[in-house]
Amino acid sequence: MKHIVVDLEMNKIGKEHRNIGCTMETIEIGAIMLDENFQEISSFRTYVKPEYNTRITSIVRDLTGITYDMVINAPKFNEALKMFSNWCLGVDDDIKIYAWSNNDYKQVSKELILKKYDISTTESKIFSNEWNDFQEEFDTELGFDKQVSLSLALDMAGINFLGREHSALDDARNTAKLFHVFKDRELFDTTLSKIAEAMRPTDFGTSLGSLFDLSSFAVA
Repeated sequence: MKHIVVDLEMNKIGKEHRNIGCTMETIEIGAIMLDENFQEISSFRTYVKPEYNTRITSIVRDLTGITYDMVINAPKFNEALKMFSNWCLGVDDDIKIYAWSNNDYKQVSKELILKKYDISTTESKIFSNEWNDFQEEFDTELGFDKQVSLSLALDMAGINFLGREHSALDDARNTAKLFHVFKDRELFDTTLSKIAEAMRPTDFGTSLGSLFDLSSFAVA
């Protein structure tokens, strides 16, 4: 079994196209493939040329560092997604796909319809079922009632973020490092287990999570 951690970066669709049922479109796909021991064995990255906006909004540019010059000659969504699926299916093994929250899968699902992507039979295992929501799995295991940001989760695991936040590949790689700690029982026991224990309700019905407001760390 190979584990694939995916991250997307998106740009707003131009106002003149706001009636198409989609408000964002993908401009970068980043992914990390892990082996059975949760070690990185491959990576994928491509920028994606937007089809419903001729510029990258200033907010997105400042957040991601992506400029229109970086995407103008990039493949469009359908070609980029085909490249991604070929990479995923290029291993002779089963695959399981994860993302931090379910927002990225929702975005892909909308663009599949908007841009009339033809899903092949072999691609159905990638695009026809929701990707695994690692954020939800993390929050549930550690006992958080509210969503925890990737940044806070990395801090809890003692992982320093390497690269640029909101770079699809860097976000995917750091999420994959967290995934390794989360799934490796020995690593989990030496880091996250103490937090999980503190989050469990006591005999008095309280837990660490009920004593602190985590709303500032939540991800919409």
